[in-house]
Amino acid sequence: MHAQPTILLVEDNPDTVEFLARRLRDENFEVLVARNGLEAWRIANAERPSAIVMDINLPQMNGDEVVRKLRAQPETEKIPVVFMTAETEQRVRDLLVPNHTICLEKAIKSKTLIDALYQVLPRAAAG
Repeated sequence: MHAQPTILLVEDNPDTVEFLARRLRDENFEVLVARNGLEAWRIANAERPSAIVMDINLPQMNGDEVVRKLRAQPETEKIPVVFMTAETEQRVRDLLVPNHTICLEKAIKSKTLIDALYQVLPRAAAG
């Protein structure tokens, strides 16, 4: 169990990873990083993060595929997800669950991301 909420940041753009990871750490989140969908799948299963910030278009496995696989197993089905996408949310519409899954349009402001995380994180984990 982690002392502070752990966020799995899944993004293949190094500049975006650097910026968002720094901003999340400034909010006292522990940050794990995956740069492709397969790595995200493995980390989510091993670490069981408090929430996932997930790009949709990724190498090796797309973000929506990762979330579908996570939702298909009891151990990871309840991990909250904040999707980040340059597309419409139509692609992930069936994955959106009120107060559990949010879709934000890129380029998002870091405050918008932080607010979305506090919305999906369970109250105890959010502090």
